[in-house]
Amino acid sequence: MNKSAKLTIDTNHKKFPVSPSLYGLFFEEINRAGDGGIYAELIRNRSFEDTIIPERCEVEGCELHSPAGWVSPFEEAPGSIPGWHLRKDAEESKASISLDENDPLNSENSLSLRVELEDVVDKVISVYNEGFWGIPLKKNEKYNLSFYAKKDGNFSGNLEITLENKKGEKLSSIPCEITSENWEKYELVLESTAEEPEGVLAFSTSDKGTFWLEFVSLFPQKTFIERKNGLRPDLVKRVADLEPKFLRFPGGCFVEGFSVETAYRWKKTIGDLTQRSSHWTLWNYRTTNGLGYHEYLQMAEDLGLELMFVVNCGLTCQGRPGEHIPLEDLDDWIQDMLDAIEYANGPITSKWGTLRAENGHPAPFNMKYIEIGNENFGTEYNVRYKRFYDAVKAKYPEIITIWNTHWEVGTETKGLPVEIVDEHFYADFDYYVMYSDMYDTYDRNGPKIYVGEYAMILGEGAGKLKGAISEAAFMTGMERNQDIVTMSSYAPLFANVQHTNWTPNLIYFNGTNSYVTPSYHVQKLFAENRGDIVLESKVETENRFPSFNGGMSFREIDLPNIKAINISSDEKSLFRSEYLTKEQPGTCLEWYGLRIGDSSWKDYTVDMNAIIGLQGLKVRFLDSTKEWQQNYFLWEFDSNGENRLVHINGWSRVKLSPNQALNVNPDGHHLCIKVTHDSLYCYLDDQLIHEYKIAKIPYLTTVSTLDEQNNEVIVKLVNASEYNLETMIDIDGKVKLVGKQIVLTSDDPNQTNTMEEPNKVIPIETVLQVDSNIYEIPSFSVVILKIAL
Repeated sequence: MNKSAKLTIDTNHKKFPVSPSLYGLFFEEINRAGDGGIYAELIRNRSFEDTIIPERCEVEGCELHSPAGWVSPFEEAPGSIPGWHLRKDAEESKASISLDENDPLNSENSLSLRVELEDVVDKVISVYNEGFWGIPLKKNEKYNLSFYAKKDGNFSGNLEITLENKKGEKLSSIPCEITSENWEKYELVLESTAEEPEGVLAFSTSDKGTFWLEFVSLFPQKTFIERKNGLRPDLVKRVADLEPKFLRFPGGCFVEGFSVETAYRWKKTIGDLTQRSSHWTLWNYRTTNGLGYHEYLQMAEDLGLELMFVVNCGLTCQGRPGEHIPLEDLDDWIQDMLDAIEYANGPITSKWGTLRAENGHPAPFNMKYIEIGNENFGTEYNVRYKRFYDAVKAKYPEIITIWNTHWEVGTETKGLPVEIVDEHFYADFDYYVMYSDMYDTYDRNGPKIYVGEYAMILGEGAGKLKGAISEAAFMTGMERNQDIVTMSSYAPLFANVQHTNWTPNLIYFNGTNSYVTPSYHVQKLFAENRGDIVLESKVETENRFPSFNGGMSFREIDLPNIKAINISSDEKSLFRSEYLTKEQPGTCLEWYGLRIGDSSWKDYTVDMNAIIGLQGLKVRFLDSTKEWQQNYFLWEFDSNGENRLVHINGWSRVKLSPNQALNVNPDGHHLCIKVTHDSLYCYLDDQLIHEYKIAKIPYLTTVSTLDEQNNEVIVKLVNASEYNLETMIDIDGKVKLVGKQIVLTSDDPNQTNTMEEPNKVIPIETVLQVDSNIYEIPSFSVVILKIAL
């Protein structure tokens, strides 16, 4: 069944130039994106620190407990040695491996591997590393091996070092003699005689005694542009093909951590690899920091990208129970930021510029942006932001700063000096299509917008074509508003298929191969087909009405402040109580608060008396949250009475009506919420405060730009419906459509790509030759037309 639509494009109405920096990269150490991913190190747990428990944390069973009470997985038992194994050719041989904290290599590498060979019975004993789910080896390629070793007086020092396939067959072998009872560095080159995706590196001997290994590193010689301590070329190519313009690094929640000790400190990630501190990440594994601050700067330069460094502003992750650096201790963190800028941009005569030169890069990297914090919010953030902002502008006024909006909504800046705000969206299909026009009405006199993280993560279709289509619909809104939305980056970028903390992602990989999702293709298509000038256009399309239903929810701290609540529908009482408690019949205590009613509730009226306390008041309605997948409307009051109506979906938030002020009455107020099939009404003391007509979900979203050099119009069309759309495209009265067409679609919108079928959902480019101005847009598709003028 087909539906109809119309698109009118006026090439004479040129709105504004496209933003040259609209599409960039956001890299975070998550999903083994760095260690075990783009960072080309092949040895897992190279310095034997993977099971070190973060300071002030405790492990119970397989759970890590942070100082502030955050509980997360800790998969490896303390004292185990991930990645490393002992192999005995004879069962009766007596040998062991263990972690040794005596005689450390240096203060940053506190553990070594002790290999004790008590009785070898004239057979070979090996200690081997299996890498990150196997060491990928390529035929006739060379690998640089380096390690530190020492021995006791009873060991001959004779080792055979081998690369082996998973059957234990040798693909490369080289003898090595450990010569000292003190730490010495050894460097060798191994060449593989065969292809093996799941190889191992083994140290073998048939002699008795004890030896120790520390900081065992194996790198392919063929890294990206053959840099030492370099990157995996095939994964770099994946990101380069996206044609990004900037790099946001190194996080993300990775920057914040869940404690002071797990926060990112850049000075611990530069210089000699053996002098760098590894640290436990918020994403449940330890990072070597081999991919450190300098390597990020170098990666951006090698790819021709502008630099955006995200600094910790003295707050750990506020989305988890975290910690605040006291304001009186903040100067150290501010100085860290200033020193980071000096390292990136300072002259060679400066302290940190000198160190940059010593690390191999005399010329400045020319960092352009500093983002102050990540997903931080509230008064704790605002006061810290101002101190960081003032410090940057006092010393480096040319640096462009970025403010976290996250839960603040839109361009509200709380009176702070703001150049760019960073908005993050993780939501469902309907959200992205429904609010694809949200930037059409943003304040043009406020700061610029950076959509720093976004992806469809909720509901059917996440990570599949359907999810990519919803993101594309939202992206048309960003492109239509490039006078204010100047930057964006999808998140996350990478995921190792063996260790995925978060889904979906753009690029999935194992040790040898990778595949990309439909969302990757959308990002690539939009970045490749930019044009020069955004054109005025108007779309006429059919739409569907969203389905919202659900009960009420209140925070536990608000329960004592709610009195005489009555919820009714068509004069039928759904719930009535003079007060609320956690054990009340007809209610359910969830992780987010007390839930009243169920998902079947639709049109209803809520009356209640409420006191606005020191922590404000939050009234959730039409709440259909399931587990962590949030979806509800929120009437939110600050403690001073300022209030707003917003829609929460996943980890996304959109404001539906302007903020309203209120003189708070300590005795409380009468609140009334009326929910109809298409509108929401919020009354305060019998006065209508907020009114919102629920937005419909358009079938077609579009944006058009002019490519001046090629004299063509680039039209992006996103059909988020189950119908083919017979669309009239009126470009200054043209009666034929001639040029090129690129179509991303599938018979099933829930299809995606996999390692086994990497090309199941891919864009197809063909000649466009239509002898009319009617173009049929396939259902659930993204289409780019390049129409000659």
